[in-house]
Amino acid sequence: MASDNYTLELMEYNEEYFKKSANMKAMAIWLTLCIVLSAAYTIELIKGQKTAAYYAAFLCMCWIPFILGLIVLKIKGKSSDLYRDFIGFGYGFFYAFVLLTSESVLTVMYILPLTSMLVLFKNRNYMLRCGIANLILLIVYVIKRYSEGLTAPEDIANFEIQIIATMLCYVGYILSINHLHQQDGAMLGAVKGNLDRVVTTIEQVKEASNAVVDGVTVVRELSEENKEGAKNVVQNMDVVVENNEVLSQKIDSSMEMTEDIDSQVVNVAELANHIVQLVDASVAHAATSSEELSKVVETTNVMAELSSNVEKILEDFRAQFEMVKQETGTIETITTQTNLLSLNASIEAARAGDAGKGFAVVADEIRNLSVGTQTSSNSIMSALQHLEDTSDKMTEAIATILKLIYETLDKMKTVNESVGLIADDSKELGEEIQIVDAAIKKVESSNKNMVENMKQVQDIMETVTEGVRDSETTTKTMLSKYAETTRNVLNIENVVGKLVEELGDGGFMGLKDLRQGMDVTILNVESGAAYETEVAEILEDGILITASDKAVDFFGSDKKHGYEVRVIVDNAMYVWSDIHMARIKHEERFVELLISGNPQVMNRRKYPRLPMKNTCEIMLKSAGKTFDGEMVNISAGGFAFSSRAEDFANAVGKQIEITIHNFDLLDGVPLLGVIIRSTDNEGEYIVGCRMPADNMEIRDYVEERV
Repeated sequence: MASDNYTLELMEYNEEYFKKSANMKAMAIWLTLCIVLSAAYTIELIKGQKTAAYYAAFLCMCWIPFILGLIVLKIKGKSSDLYRDFIGFGYGFFYAFVLLTSESVLTVMYILPLTSMLVLFKNRNYMLRCGIANLILLIVYVIKRYSEGLTAPEDIANFEIQIIATMLCYVGYILSINHLHQQDGAMLGAVKGNLDRVVTTIEQVKEASNAVVDGVTVVRELSEENKEGAKNVVQNMDVVVENNEVLSQKIDSSMEMTEDIDSQVVNVAELANHIVQLVDASVAHAATSSEELSKVVETTNVMAELSSNVEKILEDFRAQFEMVKQETGTIETITTQTNLLSLNASIEAARAGDAGKGFAVVADEIRNLSVGTQTSSNSIMSALQHLEDTSDKMTEAIATILKLIYETLDKMKTVNESVGLIADDSKELGEEIQIVDAAIKKVESSNKNMVENMKQVQDIMETVTEGVRDSETTTKTMLSKYAETTRNVLNIENVVGKLVEELGDGGFMGLKDLRQGMDVTILNVESGAAYETEVAEILEDGILITASDKAVDFFGSDKKHGYEVRVIVDNAMYVWSDIHMARIKHEERFVELLISGNPQVMNRRKYPRLPMKNTCEIMLKSAGKTFDGEMVNISAGGFAFSSRAEDFANAVGKQIEITIHNFDLLDGVPLLGVIIRSTDNEGEYIVGCRMPADNMEIRDYVEERV
């Protein structure tokens, strides 16, 4: 793990890390020297070679600077440049104390282990200052020893060797540092050239990774949609198989019914022949009836003429009857006169007496005859009156009969015409029935052909059913392949996502990738509150974000607060931690955030999709047009819709705003998206979009229904 951290820090060239490492290594050598020298002087104290006072002073001069150095590291940090200077002064005082209080010639060498470690700082001026200070101490040391009587030639030679050796050490240190600087410069130049090529390659890899992520996302979405379609195909295949089986049963039943129809057609043909015969007989009967009706009409005409004659005879009879009545009236008048004459004769006979007796007898006879005549006349009149009544009734009856005969004659004419029409219709019906008969014969022939065709259809349906079953098996196999494809696509997504994250960790993704309008989420580290907005401008050391009225309450005026900044960049999310606010531009409604270092790059999660059929309205921002469409699916990170508008044929990369109808979750609030794919399905474009930020409400909604 330590090696991995070192490699990571080395790749990033974290200057703070190397300062810290140099300080820790120098401190380790300092600590080692303190421990070794303390142990050596403790042994000398035990042997009585050092006094307790000197030993106490030695320990103070040895450990107090070291402990103060630890305090400096604690306060200023382990990478503090102050500790490097503190080593020079702290250990320098200790070295001066030992050098000037010890009689051993080896004390001169106590400085060299630590100064050799100071090369780690690769600071020539610092090493030069340490060398000058060390030479001054050596000169003071030589003067002190010389004044103490060490003036022998070998002592002088030792002093010279000590000074020259020390100078050569520092010269070597400085030359080494110069060489390291030159080497580092050359190496950095080479590394820079290689790094430029690597950065170019990484940029290409980054772009390719984004393209691969987009492509894989498209493939995954298409795979999911195809998988959904394949499931529907399998279900439809099952339905088709069931329907084919039902259809086969229906065909069998239809064949049986067709055979029944065939037999019925034969019966109908026979009946049609019989009907033709009946119609022919009806035509003959109608003709006969027509002839007979014609005779009846003629007879009726004769009867009408006879009735007219009878009526005339009755009129003559009535006239003669009137004459008889008149004559009878004359007789009655004569009878009345005879009665009067007889009465007068009787009166006259009575007057005549015996002479008139004979006349009286005659008068009586005349009166009796008159009475009898009158009686006969009365009888005749009564008979004539009765005959007159009978004649009137007869005349009335004959008139009624004549009227009925005329009416019958009219009806018979109508019947005759109808019979003629019936005869004509019967002829036409006979002809049409013959046509029907011929048609039925054709139907019979066609029905036989249909039976044969139904048998062929049955054979074809069996073949189709077998094909559908094979297709169902193939589709299920395709489904399993889709599942395998989906797994591989997810693996590719994970690999590419990890690559993107590693590119981010390697410093190849950062502030330069941000663009104006990208979505930003700021989290307050202490309270956990979140503020969502967008990038307004990219600065050299930070970003400006658009501020609303809530920004002042969220950020406040305390610039010490630490924030976490999250920016959605394509398929990745850049996260910077411990970010501070520089200022709030109230008049311009912007907030400036100071951002340094590389972000943590996290590949965006992939969420399950929910198929939809809701209608929708899509606004293509670049064109300023609005189109109608239908949703295909939706997830927390994206959605797909279909439309027949040709504007979506080459719309990849364009921004849209979509409003989903009858979708209570959003309640008419539009969704933003960027088109990442557009597939032409015979004039209907299936368009897939990625949302700029994940929508957790949609995620929960989909997960409840998937």
